[in-house]
Amino acid sequence: MSRFHHLWIVEAELEIRNPAPDADSRCERIFQALERFASEDTEPYPAQAATNDDGWAELTFPVFAPTRFAAVAAGATLLAEACAEADAEVGVVRLTAGEGSAELLRYRERTQAMEAER
Repeated sequence: MSRFHHLWIVEAELEIRNPAPDADSRCERIFQALERFASEDTEPYPAQAATNDDGWAELTFPVFAPTRFAAVAAGATLLAEACAEADAEVGVVRLTAGEGSAELLRYRERTQAMEAER
């Protein structure tokens, strides 16, 4: 196992099963909880995209970890805490971790191409 930690970028897609009925969306509350862990060293993260009905969110945020699997585990832990704080009931979750946004973008393009072939 590596003895040093470096910055990984975690990308998460979440299905929100209990959308908020008012303007204070669960997606926004999850994002705000993740922002507490951000610093100048992690700019421009965290980042988010969400549906207007508050039923789906895509979040990108940094974690420090020694390996890719440790980054996925740290990301899952951080996300679980943020979702609990936002009182969000989460359905389907997809997590990825990469050394940068370019690596995650290449992964997403490959995944979308495979899904399109089905």
